[in-house]
Amino acid sequence: MPMFRFVFEEEELIEGVTPIEFPDHEAAIGAATQAAKETLIDAVIDGCDPKAWVVRIYNEPGDLLKTIFVSDLLKTNPK
Repeated sequence: MPMFRFVFEEEELIEGVTPIEFPDHEAAIGAATQAAKETLIDAVIDGCDPKAWVVRIYNEPGDLLKTIFVSDLLKTNPK
């Protein structure tokens, strides 16, 4: 299975995210979206403002597949 890497950018870039196997890029994007939602919930509980945070999904060669803006997850119809 192909490997994908999620990079979380909060107040600063969080490095060292271990690559994870997924069947395809759609599964990786779905998992990254779920992880972003969980991060959003944790941030709100901790009293942080996560609106500027992003999650970037890269494939094994290092191509950027998608950027998830946490602020979009707060909208009624997120993209």
